[in-house]
Amino acid sequence: MTMFDRVHDLPRVTGADESYLLAEDLLGLSAPIQFLWVFDEDPGADAVDGLRAALAGGSLQRAVRRTRIPMARHRWVRSTVPPRIDATGQIDDDIGAWADDCLRSADLRPADGYGWRLDSATTSDGRRVVALLVSHMIADGQGVYRALAAAQAGTGMPLPEPDTARGLHAVAGDLLDGGRQLAAAARSLRILLTAAIRNRGNGAARSVPAPRPPERVTSGGPDTTLAIVDVDRHEWHARAKECNGTANTLFTALLAGIVRRSGYPIPGDLRVCVAVDNRAGDPDDRANASGGVWIRLADPVEPGTGLDGIRTLSKRAFIEYAESGAEQIADNLAPVVRLLPRRLIARMMTSIPGPDTTVSNLGVAPAESLRIGGATAASFAIRAIMQGMPADRRRSQGPAAAAWAVEYGDRITLTFFGVHPDHFGDTDLLRKLIDDELSSWDIDHRLW
Repeated sequence: MTMFDRVHDLPRVTGADESYLLAEDLLGLSAPIQFLWVFDEDPGADAVDGLRAALAGGSLQRAVRRTRIPMARHRWVRSTVPPRIDATGQIDDDIGAWADDCLRSADLRPADGYGWRLDSATTSDGRRVVALLVSHMIADGQGVYRALAAAQAGTGMPLPEPDTARGLHAVAGDLLDGGRQLAAAARSLRILLTAAIRNRGNGAARSVPAPRPPERVTSGGPDTTLAIVDVDRHEWHARAKECNGTANTLFTALLAGIVRRSGYPIPGDLRVCVAVDNRAGDPDDRANASGGVWIRLADPVEPGTGLDGIRTLSKRAFIEYAESGAEQIADNLAPVVRLLPRRLIARMMTSIPGPDTTVSNLGVAPAESLRIGGATAASFAIRAIMQGMPADRRRSQGPAAAAWAVEYGDRITLTFFGVHPDHFGDTDLLRKLIDDELSSWDIDHRLW
C-alpha cells in the first residue's frame, strides 16, 4: 500500500458525525451524553484517574482536522488536548442534582479535541459518584460502551496523529476524497430521486398547532427538565409479558403515555422514534452508527389495551427499515448536502420536523461498563441532552420528550429529558407525570 492510499484510508468525519459537526458549526447545537455510576463501595480516586488515562488512549480522544478541499470530508485525528481532571470533592446525598449540574454545564468542544470529560465526587455517606460526559459527535451510546471495554482491556483504538493530516500527501488524499465524493453525489441524486418516488407521501410533514400557554412552567432556571427513575428488572419484564409485549414496547408505551398526560397537542397520530443500532459487529469502529424507525400511535396505549399494537407496529417498522436500506439512503444524502451553500443547509436542518418523542433502549449493560477499579456500580444511568436550541424551535420541531433505558443487575434505570418548554419545562411536573404513568402500569419505582 502506498503512502497515498494510507492517507486516503485515514478515518473521515462522515455520517451522523458530520451531521453533529454541521449542527454545531451552523446552529451552535451540541448533544452531550452522560454515563453515570454510583458506587456504594468507593473504588477510590486513583481508580477514576486510571479510567481517565485509559480513555485518553482510545477512540474518545479525537479531534477534527478540517480540509479546505471542496467536497472532501474532514478527518478524525488524535486529540492532543489532555483530558480535564475534575474532582468536586464531597457533595450531599442528592446525587441526581449533582449529576444534572454536570450534564447541563457540559462545555465540550469536540471539533477542537475536547470531546469528553470525567467528573467524580463522594457523598456525605461515603459513596462515590462518577459522571462521564461525551459529545455525541464523537460517539453514540454503543460507541461509549466500546470505549469503556477497550479502556478496561487496555486495547484503546489508536487514532492518526495530527501531522498525518498535513502536507502535500494530505492534500493529495483530500483531492482524491473530494473527487470520489463528487462522483458519489451524482450517484446519490439518482438513488434519492428513486427513493423519493417510491416513498412518496409516507413521510409527509405534519403541521403542529400552537401549544397552550406555559401556565405550569416554573419561572426562572432552565426550561428543559431531567429525571432518573429505577424499576425492578424482573417486574418490568413480567409486566410487559402480561400485556403481550416486550421490555422495549413497554418502554415505548410508557413514554407515549407521559407525553399524552402532559397535554402536549397531538393532531392525529403520536409519532414515536425508536432508536436502532446499526453496528456491524466488532470491526465497526464508527463514532456514530445508530439510526431510528418511526411508528405512529393512533390511540392511547394503556394497560387495559395491551402492548400488541406497539409490538406489531415496531416489528413492521424494523423489517421495513432493514429492507428499505434507510441507512444507505442517509449515507447517500451526505454527498448531496456537501454541494449546498451552508446557509441553505442550516435552513434545511431547522425545517425538518421531528417526532413527538424518542425512545432509546440500550439493553443490558456490558459487565465491564459497570466497573471502575475493582468495584461494580450499584446504580448506573445513561442519558443525553441537546444544548443551544432556542425555546421557539423546541416548541415546533420536536421531540417534546426523550427517554433512555439500561438494564443491569436486578434493575432497569430509565432517564428522561423534557424538551418542550411549555409541557415539559417544570421538573416537579415531569416527575409527577412519570410517577403517575408508572403507577398506572402497576410498576413499583424509585425516583432519584
